[in-house]
Amino acid sequence: MKVINLIDRVAPDGFAVGGFRDDASRSTTLPSHWYYEAEVFAREREAIFFRTWSYQCHVSDLPNSGDYYVGEVLEQSILLIRDQTGDLRAFYNVCSHRAHPLLNGTGNTRGIVCPYHQWCYETNGRFRGARGFTAIQDGLRSDMDLKPIRVETLGGLVFVNLDPDARSLMTEAGTLLDDFRACNPRFEQMVRAHRYEVDVAANWKTVIDNNHECYHCDANHKSLLELVAYKATAKWKDSGITFCHTVARGEQNNGAYAVDDSAVEQDALFGYIWPTTIPLMFPGSCSLALFHVIPLGPEKTRERWDFYFLSKDPRPQEQALIDYCCKTLAPEDIALCEAVQRGLRSRGYAQGRFVADPEHVEYSEHHVHRFQRFVRDAIGIR
Repeated sequence: MKVINLIDRVAPDGFAVGGFRDDASRSTTLPSHWYYEAEVFAREREAIFFRTWSYQCHVSDLPNSGDYYVGEVLEQSILLIRDQTGDLRAFYNVCSHRAHPLLNGTGNTRGIVCPYHQWCYETNGRFRGARGFTAIQDGLRSDMDLKPIRVETLGGLVFVNLDPDARSLMTEAGTLLDDFRACNPRFEQMVRAHRYEVDVAANWKTVIDNNHECYHCDANHKSLLELVAYKATAKWKDSGITFCHTVARGEQNNGAYAVDDSAVEQDALFGYIWPTTIPLMFPGSCSLALFHVIPLGPEKTRERWDFYFLSKDPRPQEQALIDYCCKTLAPEDIALCEAVQRGLRSRGYAQGRFVADPEHVEYSEHHVHRFQRFVRDAIGIR
């Protein structure tokens, strides 16, 4: 038997795609070293994370003038604030004087005051003043304003983009908002009720690859396949930088959580917004589990689960959904992702293949391929 030296397949520049092709049925996966090398992660940082729409919070987190929320895009601290006229704004959360962070967490303020030297800003980002500012020769007050960031909402979900020239999220997101509304007509009335975070020893792409197929569900998510009727009802749709599939509910009494047929307001919709936002609607009352994949390094990722309901106080079935996602579904997938991440470093593996059959959403990996195409194209390798 001829032994193939898998290491020799890696091009000197570290970014060759090997056998990755536009046709999923003829394509390999992206090379394994794209999932752990610091050079690749650094390129993704500039080409993907600083040029795409990143989920932060919800408009219900900022209902009043002066309300603020501090988020992040990698190491970039982001200040979201409702100004005194009611407009939602986003800025880099850094003082123009000496780079001290301005605010932390959430709260309400009539003005923004840097805790270091007390430079002051309006809630619209305008520089208000500072002790001794007149000593700065040629100091233009407008130069001292906070630096703005693009901010948009999608059905109440708040996103930011560090690229000032980025296309509008509403344009890029295609029909996904309509799909949300079709699944849950009261989608835009929901509020965030709970947040859960957990760190995973895996690359961000490993986590998203896992989420974009149910090929592994038969062996690893028995309760999920009782909750939803994948094999009989799953339908998928691609639209812009998003894709989703809808699935009818399964058994009323299942291993995930009990679904009261008399109170069902939605079936299931499992979606994706490039690059790291995964909206999940599970059967039952009006709900959204917003799964945000936050890259922390080449082999470390934070999973943030935000749960939305019609009230900030979850009802028993809604609490059961939270418990199922946080205590059963997420741990099952985390174990798989961390095992895969270890395997990606094996000298016996360089690239895999896709089982791509869009007629069988219950096991097809065509959306994994589509996601990996997004990655390849963003990095600029053809």
